[in-house]
Amino acid sequence: MMRRLIRRATTALLLAAMSLHLHVAAVLERPARAADTGEPSSDRPASVGADTLVGKALRAMGGAEEIVFVVRDLCSAYQWYATFGEYADEAKYIHAPDGSQLCKLNLRTRQVTVLLDDPQGGFRDPRVHYDGGKVLFAYRPGGTHHYHLCEINVNGSGFRQLTSGDCDDVDPAYLPDGGIVFASSRCHRFVACNRVPAAVIHRMDADGGNIRCLSANTISEDRPAVLPDGRIVYTRWDYTDRDPEKFRDLWVMNPDGTGQMVLFGGVGRPYPTFFAKCDALPVPGADGKIVSVFSPAFGRRENAGNVMLVDVKAGPGEWSAARQISPEAPGLGWSIGSGQGREGFRDPYPLSADCFLVAQDKSLLVLDDTGRTQEFYQAEKMVHDPRAIRPRLREPVLPTRADQRKTTGTLVLTDVYRGRNMAGVKPGSIKKLLVLEDLPKPGSKHGLPGYHGGYITLRRVLGTVPVEADGSASFEVPALRAVYFAALDEHGVAVKRMQNFTTVMPGETQGCVGCHEPRTGTPDNRPNNAGLMALRRPPNRIAPVADVPDVFDYPRDIQPIWDRHCVACHNAEKPEGRVVLTGDNTEWFTQSYAALLAYDQVSQCCSWGEDGNHPPYGFGTGASPLMQKIGGSHYDVNLTQQEYDKVRLWIETGAGFTGTYAVFNHPENAVATPLVVSKPELGNPVAPIVKRRCLTCHGSVANLGRRSKQQRDDQWSNGKPPNLLNYPLYCWNLYNLSSPEKSMILRASLSKPAGGYEWCRAKGGQPAAAFRNTNDPDYQAILQAIRAAKVRQEEYGRPDIRGFRPGDYYVRWMQRFGVLPESFDLATDRIDPYEADRAYWRTLWHQPPAVRTASAAGQDR
Repeated sequence: MMRRLIRRATTALLLAAMSLHLHVAAVLERPARAADTGEPSSDRPASVGADTLVGKALRAMGGAEEIVFVVRDLCSAYQWYATFGEYADEAKYIHAPDGSQLCKLNLRTRQVTVLLDDPQGGFRDPRVHYDGGKVLFAYRPGGTHHYHLCEINVNGSGFRQLTSGDCDDVDPAYLPDGGIVFASSRCHRFVACNRVPAAVIHRMDADGGNIRCLSANTISEDRPAVLPDGRIVYTRWDYTDRDPEKFRDLWVMNPDGTGQMVLFGGVGRPYPTFFAKCDALPVPGADGKIVSVFSPAFGRRENAGNVMLVDVKAGPGEWSAARQISPEAPGLGWSIGSGQGREGFRDPYPLSADCFLVAQDKSLLVLDDTGRTQEFYQAEKMVHDPRAIRPRLREPVLPTRADQRKTTGTLVLTDVYRGRNMAGVKPGSIKKLLVLEDLPKPGSKHGLPGYHGGYITLRRVLGTVPVEADGSASFEVPALRAVYFAALDEHGVAVKRMQNFTTVMPGETQGCVGCHEPRTGTPDNRPNNAGLMALRRPPNRIAPVADVPDVFDYPRDIQPIWDRHCVACHNAEKPEGRVVLTGDNTEWFTQSYAALLAYDQVSQCCSWGEDGNHPPYGFGTGASPLMQKIGGSHYDVNLTQQEYDKVRLWIETGAGFTGTYAVFNHPENAVATPLVVSKPELGNPVAPIVKRRCLTCHGSVANLGRRSKQQRDDQWSNGKPPNLLNYPLYCWNLYNLSSPEKSMILRASLSKPAGGYEWCRAKGGQPAAAFRNTNDPDYQAILQAIRAAKVRQEEYGRPDIRGFRPGDYYVRWMQRFGVLPESFDLATDRIDPYEADRAYWRTLWHQPPAVRTASAAGQDR
């Protein structure tokens, strides 16, 4: 608490100092440069004649002549979402470089007025009020590292700060009810696939009070704006069990957070034809159309890309409803990943149905709907977010449907059998809905090595609710939690599983037509919804699954089942089918876990290339061969009901390994990784031995072990497999860190008389043992390397190994988020990472105002 108070006081002093030297309303005359597309710029002022695009823009502004914009450099981090905060595992801030200005410009005279200038700070995201008299923006004062929301009058007077705290508040927009919507990292989570803080949609009162979170997204959201009907459009990044690159789409919600649904996107497209949909704004005078930037893959830095007009009336998945209006941007191209940022167009602002302000690198331009551009300003640094300074009408104020006094909302399903890709599912065959929760990360980088080929967040089993005979269901779910569902048959097997999340606000009742139904669909003609069987009684409460953990940990919950039923035939001494199902440790996992994945026994998200919406029984337990083996068809294996439930629910939660985020991004002990990515600088002797003695037959490292068919190597942007991400799944069962001499990399190529398996064969099919006996120098070198890794693993620890300690970054963020006391010392104090995770998740749960603790009420605004 004392540290937080000191930080608060320091920020206040810095802001007070900044207010003394901000260059308010300084007039800066600078030669403007103008050019048409394809012609060189000149130093002459841009023409404002009636036949120029600037003249068209002035006419569209209806008598107003000024715009506001920001000057600041390109954010230095590679990813589009790394624009604020600090890395989870190192004290390095990732905001834009120091030196920024909040400016206004007169389109007719080219006069630039610097409203605010901070040589050591940063401005971003200016938004003009409905009355045209003030500007809302995010500001990071010099000497500080967090953005907070501020306001200033358009004449440079009346500067005031609205928010504060150890968080970042960005992307604001005025609401018609007088409030402000914005994106904020006060949601206390990190982007699931990286080490940077996430932001989700929040709202607050006009004075910065009464801040409320409106989203449970575990990934990230940005750029909210208000549509003509009063709803909020924003960009949501959501890859629950889906490709992490493809689904950064446009969503909508009401200003109270209710009614969240996709507006445009949500349908997977093949490489290289998908784009992030960014910076959406409604187009005046064009009913149902928005302007948006489509940024390649999941987005370039600063959301740079192509400017598109989108007719959202056509439906979320109608790609033909989007039309590119910007000219081709040299150098933009298309590729996986983020980066770039200077190529492409940014921040389109519609003045009319056919006239737009846009930014491109250091230039501000007017763009029309035929692709013509005219530059009217060029700065020494990048320019951002041009907005017209003019009054505008408020959108309608929507009635509030949320009730903050409640902790749950209600979901009503009309017909589970109706929807896309539900052919062949017989009425009455779906008995229950399994309710699952996607859990946010408190601070980490990626998951365990290779988890981009599978799950990268933890999931919680909340329980089940019944489906009525007519396919309807009505049930309560906890408010402001990222929940998703699986439709289960009489055996508890998934007929269909949802591959994104939904959220209800406190007291909200939200309905859906069916399972993966089109968003433009409506219920069948019935006398009324009251005729649904599920609505003839109060909503069901979620029933927990008895004697089953809610968050699975594979070594703790699943391995004992294999020990009882499978290990007798699948062990290092008797590897039937070349499968070992013991709990012996590999570098990061266990022999059994690596084998199940390598032999495609469980259906889990294979990350890149995963579009979702599989056919019935096409994903999860319904597509897992393991379910057949534990159902009595594999010799005499018969699991108890509790064991069966554990295995099926473990699969439905993503078939993960560890049950705590504390192990994610833990220090490497390095055996398999240097083998598959060839890092000789680590001093590991395995790679050169394998290259010399194995690859002449095997060809590549990927062929040393069983190759998982689920991996979509052909989906990488350049047609080459992502080695670091996928190969370990094929190779991790080669090493046994519990008993190094039992490692498959040694026994598979060792002669039988010497105690090996002698699995290796020459190209002609005859035995070809690489090692004749255990005295072979290369055999001994590999054995010693694995033994050394065993020692390192015991030193670093794992959650399933006694004495495990998480990384210091994990503790630091748990302290920052109020989960661990500031006095906690990792060197001397004990920590249960499983309980620490649970305590962290509880801090994110919605609390009605009446039960909020005094400490919560005293947190930074």
